[in-house]
Amino acid sequence: MKLCGVCILTDNAPRLAAFYEIVLKESPVVEGQHYGFDSAQLAVYNPGQVNVVNDKNMSLMFYAHDVLAEYDRLMQAIPGIGITSPPERRPWGAYSFWFLDPDGNTVSFIEKKDLP
Repeated sequence: MKLCGVCILTDNAPRLAAFYEIVLKESPVVEGQHYGFDSAQLAVYNPGQVNVVNDKNMSLMFYAHDVLAEYDRLMQAIPGIGITSPPERRPWGAYSFWFLDPDGNTVSFIEKKDLP
């Protein structure tokens, strides 16, 4: 078995897709209220009549070649971005920073120097 991707359910798909377009530096493929970001295996979707539960029990984690450069880029590109933890070395060794998307989901960028 292999994870094929993550879909974030939201009441405001265009707003969330615009946010991730900046974060991922990629334009989504749009089909109605479904916005797909192929390079990250991420989708944003408004299910319409389905009640979107606001759990916040998950975190999206992305590898980045240079965490500090990505932190600086997002601070400039998204004024008021909800940084919950600035770039720092974690107790388990990862160098990362954490922030919130417009729906309050936690997102983290983790440094991995050997990215292709």
